[in-house]
Amino acid sequence: MIQTFRCFAALLLALCLTPPAWAQLPDPARFGRAMEMGDIRSATRWLDEGLPPDFEADTVGSGMMIAAWDGNIELMQLFLERGANIDYISRIGEQAIALAAWRGHQKAVEWLIERGASLDPPDKTWGALHYAAFAGHRRIADLLIARGAKLDARAPNLSTPLMMAVREGHETIVRALVEAGASTNAVSDRGENALAWALRYNRLSIAGLVAPTEEVAAAVKAQPVPAVPPPPPQASVPAPPDVAALLKKLREAEARGQPTAALRKQFLAAVDSHRNSATRQTVKAAPSALVISAKRGKPGAERAELVSGAATPAAQTLAADAGALDILRAIEAAQAAGQPTEELRKRFRAAVERLRAP
Repeated sequence: MIQTFRCFAALLLALCLTPPAWAQLPDPARFGRAMEMGDIRSATRWLDEGLPPDFEADTVGSGMMIAAWDGNIELMQLFLERGANIDYISRIGEQAIALAAWRGHQKAVEWLIERGASLDPPDKTWGALHYAAFAGHRRIADLLIARGAKLDARAPNLSTPLMMAVREGHETIVRALVEAGASTNAVSDRGENALAWALRYNRLSIAGLVAPTEEVAAAVKAQPVPAVPPPPPQASVPAPPDVAALLKKLREAEARGQPTAALRKQFLAAVDSHRNSATRQTVKAAPSALVISAKRGKPGAERAELVSGAATPAAQTLAADAGALDILRAIEAAQAAGQPTEELRKRFRAAVERLRAP
């Protein structure tokens, strides 16, 4: 009898210590979908069950970073309370505060600063001031400057926040950076300073803010006259809101087990529309962009990812299963870096045909 009781007690203890089926931790894709939906209940349960607080999703980064990207302060608070590193750097070299700045979520930026988020990104990394300057968020740029963000922080291509503001034509941010003391002489990895970027992108009114009048005049005079006039410069073109919104709806429907056929059709139509409009423009790649891909016949395979430019040829770094928009972004990045694009263009045409296939 005693032996039987001991066996029963041991079995009961083993059952108590064995996690139930629902206690399995999520994979990166499932985690990412839930965090994009702001699913605090699932986040809390997974953290209770042992999920590392800086666990990375298949897109964007950690839970706190996804929350910052969406401006979800309640979700950021949860991860911070559970031990998340407020300055965690994702696998593509970004931080929560940079993503909040990129999306224009000022309250999220303020919340992160108040809780000690660093305003100085690691060397050769895209920082919050880079992204605010690039995206044209003047109030956030002013906030970061006032709080002591490093004015001449260097990105992977050695560009500064001032160069990014010049590139995109954000004159008020250029003025604010110059008045705060940002260097107008810092050069990129191609040896170009803010004036060179102003002339390249035809920002003549901004050129006068980053260099004396006589220097601007001399630089303009020294520019070679092209045999064929170039097309007018364009600001960087991110994935349009309709594509991003449809992707989010697809991910939510897939996560809930709802039908996705109609949404998938709308998504592919939006991708095609963006591809047609984007290829008619002269575009340079963003320092970091949300790229979107989809596979017909594979529900849940849609993905969005923030990618940064690199010295490695874009054709070599692009995933083998990249979708049409991924490849389009890689073409833009290759053009900006002066890399060949022929192979990428072939892949783009093939990807579009796959999307059209029944």
